[in-house]
Formats: sequence, structure tokens, C-alpha cells
Amino acid sequence: MSSNNTIPRTVAIIGGGPAGLMAAEILSKSQHTVNLYDAMPTVGRKFLMAGKGGMNITHSEPKDAFISRYGNRKNKIAPLLQTFDSEDLCSWIHGLGIETFIGSSGRIFPSDMKAAPLLRAWLHRLRESGVKFHMRHRWLGWNADGSLAFTNADGNKSSRADAVLLALGGGSWARLGSDGSWIMPLQKEGIAVSPLKPSNCGFNVDWSDYFRTRFAGEPLKSVVISFTDSVGVEHRKQGECLITENGIEGGLIYALSAHLRDSINANREVTIYLDLLPDKNPHHVISEVCQPRGSKSTSTHLQSRLNIKGLKIGLLYEVLSKEDFLDPVKLG
Repeated sequence: MSSNNTIPRTVAIIGGGPAGLMAAEILSKSQHTVNLYDAMPTVGRKFLMAGKGGMNITHSEPKDAFISRYGNRKNKIAPLLQTFDSEDLCSWIHGLGIETFIGSSGRIFPSDMKAAPLLRAWLHRLRESGVKFHMRHRWLGWNADGSLAFTNADGNKSSRADAVLLALGGGSWARLGSDGSWIMPLQKEGIAVSPLKPSNCGFNVDWSDYFRTRFAGEPLKSVVISFTDSVGVEHRKQGECLITENGIEGGLIYALSAHLRDSINANREVTIYLDLLPDKNPHHVISEVCQPRGSKSTSTHLQSRLNIKGLKIGLLYEVLSKEDFLDPVKLG
């Protein structure tokens, strides 16, 4: 695109996720003609799916901590966040008529915890600004004459634009449109593509049949996860996560997923440590565990002394031998 933004251009955006929609908004404000193409029947499908879990928009944590979440890309991302940070994002959402609140974890949510009202308001504003949506248009790459190649229900179609913006997502949700099929057209043009890696993902744990049947779907709240990655850096973070049939996922895991992923790639596995009582002094915990329990079972003793019960008790049974579970010092 010409650097002279006062000259209206025709821009094709491929991809109807949040990145594509935001690009459409910015470009349409500059009087450019914006055509947005997506292979799915409607836009924002993964956005709506994310909203089913509570629609976490951003985080209220200090900027240094926020930037650190981007790992080895933080130096590239930091200048972008100087231009548009989490506070700016919230202001933008408020401009759509959607109120927000900060949860106990520091994460920020829409007041109704839903994605659909936000998306509806956003699409209404985009249509009013002149953005044209072309659904069920799967991008195939470029034709020999430089035009964009698509396929839809009517067959093959071509389109021209002064500029093309690719907002194609990853390969994590094929049924929602993120299938990674865009890699081949780019490679065909000699464009280098970094291998796709899982991010914001859950991890497999070989739970016992009993634990899986009893606790899958339950949240593990107020815990600290710590582990040492493949290069010797220790990571420690507090929050909550979710036990699944095949492993563990949720906000606390997602915040560490890139480091966990890289460690698994390097060593085939990674061991994480869970502090089930992060707000209690370790000496206090050991002291309470070592108190005489009389005729009480160990589970009842832990519940009465430390309020450890349910899933947390289940985890202790899952990872400790019977001998260790009955040893107050090792248990503490």
C-alpha cells in the first residue's frame, strides 16, 4: 500500500477473526474500500467459542508482567503495546456499548461474560463504516495475473485489490475455520512460513481411571504452579486451572503453555509442581499436618486442619504413594 494514506485504496482482508476485523475497522476509518473474505459462513467463530468459557478479554496486571507473557517476542510486541495496551482495548470495547469488569484473577471480562453481544455490536459498526463481507470464500492464493484466487459455492472466483492483508489464524480449530490451509499458497510463492506450534493449549496427564472419572471437569482453584524449563529458568505463577479427562488446561496453564511446550519439545515431558496452599506458610502447613489426628482418617484430618478437600485431596492420592500419604512430613 502507498505510504500516502490520504489516497483511498481497495484493500482485501483474508480472515474474519478479531485481527481481520480490527484491521477492517482501522482501514475503513481511513476511507479505504475494505473487502473482507472468510471461508466460513460467518465471521468470528473462534471468538464466539472463546466466549463460552467466560470471554477473557485481557488482563489488568502491570505492564512489565503483561509484556513478559510474550516470551522471546516481547521486545517486538512492547512497542505495539505502547500504542494500544489493555486499557485502550477496554476503552474500545466500552465504545461498542459493552461494559467490563476485573475478575478476582486480574483478568478482564465483559459484564455479561458473553462474546456474542460484543461481536454483534462490532459487526454493526463495521457494516455502517462500509466494510463488505464475503463469506464462504476460501482463499487459494494468487492467480498468474496477480489477482486473488477464491473458491465458493459458485466455483472459482478472482478479485483484485491494491493491497492484501492476511489475517489467517493458526491451525488449532479446523471446524471453526483455523485449519492452516493458507500455508501452502504462501509456500508456493516462495514465502517462508514458520512451523505452527500449539499455544494457549492444554497438556496431557496420565490420570488414573478413578481420578479421571471422579474429577474431570472440575476447577482447581487458588494454586501455584512451578517448574523449571529446558534452559534452566524457573517459572512460578498463581491462578486456577481445569482438570480434564486427558490432562489439565485453563488460564493458569495457558499463561505458561509456551514454556511448557518448549520444555516438552526438548525433553519429551515436563514435571510441574503444584502448591495447593500458596497463601499458607509451609512451616504452618507441616505443623498442622503433624497434629495428632486420633481416629480421624488422613483425608478428614487435612480437611479439618487445612480445609483441603475434594479435588485437592484427590490430587494428593493421585501423586503420592500410600506410605507418603500417611507420612505427615512428606505430606506437608
